[in-house]
Amino acid sequence: MPSLYVLDVPEFAPLVEAARQNGGFDIAGPKAGYFRIATEGQLRIHRADTGLPEALWFGAFTAGYDGEELVIDCDQFWIGPKPKSDAAAQ
Repeated sequence: MPSLYVLDVPEFAPLVEAARQNGGFDIAGPKAGYFRIATEGQLRIHRADTGLPEALWFGAFTAGYDGEELVIDCDQFWIGPKPKSDAAAQ
């Protein structure tokens, strides 16, 4: 399941709130100082929806994520499920 981990600080609260407004995400936390934003399929958040300036936008991803990077740029964060490896498929 693609997941984004966001530090529980006021500067990143708009990102968590934008994910809540989306309605398609499971948001857990804060736990141990972090929120976890997760979803089945693809996780996509647009910076315009958060109101974050670029410096905070890129800083919000420093806590990490689980999934396959599709796009992480100044406009959006977009990850998908990790592809199954050939070994796992056998």
